[in-house]
Amino acid sequence: MLSNKTLASQTASRVTIQRARFHDLDLAGATLKFLRLTDTRFDHCDLANLDCSQSALDRVEFVDCRMTGIKSIDSQIKNVSFQDSKIDLAQFRASGFKDCRFLNCNLREADFYEARLGGVMFSGCDLRGVQMYGANLEGSDFRGSQLEGLQARAEDLQGAIIDSLQLLDLTHDLARLIGLKVLEPDAAENP
Repeated sequence: MLSNKTLASQTASRVTIQRARFHDLDLAGATLKFLRLTDTRFDHCDLANLDCSQSALDRVEFVDCRMTGIKSIDSQIKNVSFQDSKIDLAQFRASGFKDCRFLNCNLREADFYEARLGGVMFSGCDLRGVQMYGANLEGSDFRGSQLEGLQARAEDLQGAIIDSLQLLDLTHDLARLIGLKVLEPDAAENP
């Protein structure tokens, strides 16, 4: 286990880490492209603005981590759990997710453009303003998460799982996208 270390703003490529545990590690602003992580856990780590694009993660846990602005574009992410973490403004464009869970995470304004998210669970997450245009969401479970302002087309959401309360948020957003005005009955405009 590596604890209380700072590697902020460091740069490396093609790093492989297996069977490791990190506690209070500071990787803020680092660049670790082509990173390979297997059987690894991060607790209370600062990964803000880390660029780990084109990486492969398998059986990895992130618990109570700061991951604001993390960039993991075109990565393969499987069997990964993100829990109680701040992942707002993250970039996961064109990444593939398999058997992954986001539990009680802040993902506000994260970018999942054209990501493959089939079967991913988002439970208790803040997904307001998240960009999911072109993403595959078939079987993704959003129940219990905040979806207000989710940016996606109707076809992107096909096959996704939501609860009845979330339907109201999505209906309002989809109505706006197709150009409908949504007014309360007492707010009728006079001709």
